[in-house]
Amino acid sequence: MKNTILWLQIVALFLCVLCIPLRAYPQVAPATGTEAPETRSFPIGLDYACFRDLADTTKDYIEIYYSFNRRVLKFVAEEQSYVAIILMRLSITDELGNEVDSQMWNAGSQVDDAEKAKNVDYLIIDEVGTRLKPGNYQVTLQARDVNSMSSGEATLKFEARKFSSEKLQLSDIELASKIEPDTSVGHLNKAGKKIFPNPYRIFNHKDGMIYFYAELYNMAYAPKAKPEYSLNFSVLDVNGKKIKDFGDQTQIKPGNSAVVISGINIATLDSGEFTLQVEAKDKETGQKAYSTKKFTVFKEKSPEELVAERVKQFKQDVVYIASPSELSLFDQLNYAGKLTYMEEFWRKKDPTPETPENEFKTEHYRRISYANFHFSRTTESNDGWNTDMGRVYIRYGEPSEIERHPSTRGTKPWEQWNYHEMQGGAYFIFVDEMGYGVYRLVHSTLNGEVHDTKWEERIKSGESEE
Repeated sequence: MKNTILWLQIVALFLCVLCIPLRAYPQVAPATGTEAPETRSFPIGLDYACFRDLADTTKDYIEIYYSFNRRVLKFVAEEQSYVAIILMRLSITDELGNEVDSQMWNAGSQVDDAEKAKNVDYLIIDEVGTRLKPGNYQVTLQARDVNSMSSGEATLKFEARKFSSEKLQLSDIELASKIEPDTSVGHLNKAGKKIFPNPYRIFNHKDGMIYFYAELYNMAYAPKAKPEYSLNFSVLDVNGKKIKDFGDQTQIKPGNSAVVISGINIATLDSGEFTLQVEAKDKETGQKAYSTKKFTVFKEKSPEELVAERVKQFKQDVVYIASPSELSLFDQLNYAGKLTYMEEFWRKKDPTPETPENEFKTEHYRRISYANFHFSRTTESNDGWNTDMGRVYIRYGEPSEIERHPSTRGTKPWEQWNYHEMQGGAYFIFVDEMGYGVYRLVHSTLNGEVHDTKWEERIKSGESEE
């Protein structure tokens, strides 16, 4: 187990850093011709896992995983190859801001073709280790390319756990992009495997699998004790609901501790955020232990799916400004026809077709953005376009003036939007009927809008003023 690995010392120059193909990870665009290399920065993936330290039971052994795209590096010629050198610095501070660990080392990457290295996505991955007492910490990792002086920095907060010496417990989970058999000695090797960590925690559904590593402690292990323990792997959605269960599997105890090395199939998961849950049960004591880790699935879309999304978004965007006959005609077209129709729809509404900008389209999307920001039901829903206030704002624009009336003992909150230039002066009455900040349109003097001459009855709260 990792507990037998000594504290990582400063790595020698030209450390052989591991590279794997980059697929579903954030992409980094190459520098433009006008961008000074020394001003560039690049993202770093950063993650961690805490394990019990058998050598010092007062501390945890912390593995810190990091990665970045090889494309961000500048390679210079050296004999028969090209070399990039990266200066790395790790700093860990406690809750009071005191630095409790600091490590510096040089890392390197060597390629045969500098142009290929610049244009092909490869992920450089590595890990460093430290020992810390239980508590809350922040780690900061900095990387600087010696050849270009571009740099990257990442921070994360984590908790070093207090592991029990008696209670069944699981360590943190290390997520991995792949796991290979390897009995050699290496700082990514443990339990006869080479674990390739995925610090971004982003997985492509086409890869099909998420791999992971964890450690299980304090099982009852004695001649008369039941020799089995069970494991269960499941996936939870953002609300903590179990959406995929991979069933129970029974294992034979190798001792009072064990490693958990496995993987789950994610090919059927949609894009989004999920949680991997690992559950262990000691069949002798009945004790259970849990550990969880969040991850993201990135599902690449086919050209047909992308077109379908564009079509769906277009219908939503123009629902208030397109006539029923226009939408009906749009629905009857095939995908190619729909794409042509979308371009023609905006072209016909361009007030100045001789200029590059379509002012009507720009203003329309500004209104949608404004409506989503100001009228959404919640800060997360982004559905302001689908409220009464959002519809009126998108269709008719900014009111000439707004009269706001807060709630009283006798009335509910309500607003009157006045449009002086429409039909010689028109207005809209909105009422917050439920008291949740969502206003419904109850009356308007504009032709074609809802009309209720008794709208004043709608704003009464039912409470009499004393």
